[in-house]
Amino acid sequence: MGKLRVYSFFTMIVVLFVLLQGSIVTKTGSGQGCGTTWPLCFGELIPYNPTLETIIEYTHRLISSFAGMLVLVLSFWSWHKLSYIKEIKFFAALASLAIIVQGLMGAGQVVFGQPPVIMALHFGFSAVSLAAVFTIFLFTFENKLEPFKINVSIYFRRYVIAIALYSYAVIYTGAFVKHMGAATACAGFPLCDGKFVLFNDGMVVFAQMFHRISGMFLSVLVVLLFIWIVVRYRGQRLLMWIGSAGVLLVIIQLLSGVGMVLTKNQNLTIGIIHALTISILFSIYTYTIVLSRRK
Repeated sequence: MGKLRVYSFFTMIVVLFVLLQGSIVTKTGSGQGCGTTWPLCFGELIPYNPTLETIIEYTHRLISSFAGMLVLVLSFWSWHKLSYIKEIKFFAALASLAIIVQGLMGAGQVVFGQPPVIMALHFGFSAVSLAAVFTIFLFTFENKLEPFKINVSIYFRRYVIAIALYSYAVIYTGAFVKHMGAATACAGFPLCDGKFVLFNDGMVVFAQMFHRISGMFLSVLVVLLFIWIVVRYRGQRLLMWIGSAGVLLVIIQLLSGVGMVLTKNQNLTIGIIHALTISILFSIYTYTIVLSRRK
C-alpha cells in the first residue's frame, strides 16, 4: 500500500501542476505557441529556436502527456489494489476518462480553435481529474476493515452534494471569464467601475460580475456548512477538519479573486492561487460525498 500511496501522491501533484500550467498558458497567451499543429510543434518534434510562448505551450503538452500516462497507470493499479473499496472502480474510471477528454479538448483547441465555453470545459475536466486522483490518494489511507466514514443526516449529505456541484459550476464561470478575456472587465470591488452592473453592459462585464456573485455566494454556502458541522457534528473530528479546510480555502479564494481585480490580473501568482484553491475545494467536497454515502 505504501508504494501506491506514494505513486498516487506524485500523480496528484503532477495533475495539479498541469491544471496550473493551463492557467499560465491562457494568461500568457501561449495557446498558439506551437501554431495549429499537434502533437508536433510547428511540424517539429522539438521546436527549433522557440519563443517564450512556444516553450510554455510545448512544456504544457509534454507534462500533460506525462500526467495522462501516470493517471492511466494509477487507475489500473488502484482498481486492483484497492478492490475492497466499493467506490474505487468509479473514481479510477473517472480519473482516466477526465484526463483523456481534457487532452483531446486541448488538442482540438490547438488544431481547430474552440469558443470560450468549450475551453472553460477543458479546465473543468482538469478539475474533475484532480478530484478523482485526490480521492484515490485518500483511499490509500483507509483501513480495509474500518474505512473512513461520517455519520450525518440525509439533508447534510444532500447539502454537501449541492455545494460540490455548485463549486464545480463556479470553476466553470471562472474559466469562462478567463477564456473570454473578461478578467479585467471591471475595475474595483465589489462594484464594477463604481456601479452595480450585470445585464446591460455587454457579455464581458456580465461574465465578470456573474462570476463575482457566484464566488461570494459560494463563500456563504461554505461558511453555513461549517456552522452546521460545529452545531450538529463537532464531535466528529474528520468533519471538523473538512469544515475548517473549506472555510480557509474559500477565504483564500475570495481574497485572491479580489487581488486579481485590484492588480488588473497582472500578478501571475495570485491567478495561480485562485485556480488552485477552488480546485482543491471541489476535490475535498467530492471526497466528503463519498464519506457521507457510506453506511
